[in-house]
Amino acid sequence: MQFIILLILVLGTNVSFATTVGTTPENAKMSIYETINKAGYQRMLTQRIAKSYMAIVCNLDHEKQEEHLKGSAKIFEKNLEDLDYSAPNEAIQTKVHYVKTLWQKNKFLYKNVYTEENALKVLTFNNEILKACDDVVLLLEEYAIKNEASRNKKNKKSTHSLSSIINFSGKQRMLTQRILLFSLANSYSIGDKELQVACLKESIRAFEELFRALISCSKNTAEIDEELDVSSKAWVEMKKELNNILSSENNTAELKEQLAKMMQLGEEILFSFDEVAFLYEREQ
Repeated sequence: MQFIILLILVLGTNVSFATTVGTTPENAKMSIYETINKAGYQRMLTQRIAKSYMAIVCNLDHEKQEEHLKGSAKIFEKNLEDLDYSAPNEAIQTKVHYVKTLWQKNKFLYKNVYTEENALKVLTFNNEILKACDDVVLLLEEYAIKNEASRNKKNKKSTHSLSSIINFSGKQRMLTQRILLFSLANSYSIGDKELQVACLKESIRAFEELFRALISCSKNTAEIDEELDVSSKAWVEMKKELNNILSSENNTAELKEQLAKMMQLGEEILFSFDEVAFLYEREQ
């Protein structure tokens, strides 16, 4: 089922935030590939929520980022219910329940207290909930690969497994937000600067590695290749801004301008990879 636009916030002529989420009819379970895509979307939302929080702390477009944060949190909670309902086995459902518990115990961190001290707590929790969401995706991927293998004895876990490809493309959504998150933390010296730079560089490395794998994927259609080309061009521009930011020493007006441009490019890449993930999902 095609994902629909759930929330679009517009400033002037620019779409500042558009998020897609599956529409699961009552009593209708998602396919395994839809479920993987939605579970992967949750990873992205964890990073988007933290990124929006960090942007507010850094005094970057408070009103818009607060809308993003609250909208993303609402979608995250709705998606958890859909994943709980569509979990194909008890082990996966248990993992979804763990994410629910983790979120309920810690979501207060994002509630209208935008301080550097609280931002450090957000960064710590952010890694914990990202791992929990990733564990759900990996279990779903493993389940799907076993089902694929039962239909085709020659099928092995590789970059050519549809479930793995959906996971990879979905992971790119998450990495765009994670790159933005740690760019902000590093630029405004929130937390251990050496650690933030290390997390940023690792996210960039992972993003580029997965990008190369997706570009060479045998399942690519002309439509997928077109979207990947859009993402590639935006990434070239975003990386230029990243390099400029990493070489900046002061929180100047120029730095804010660079961050604003980079965040807009990140949105373009996010939306493009969201479409790529759906197009792969449709290949089932």
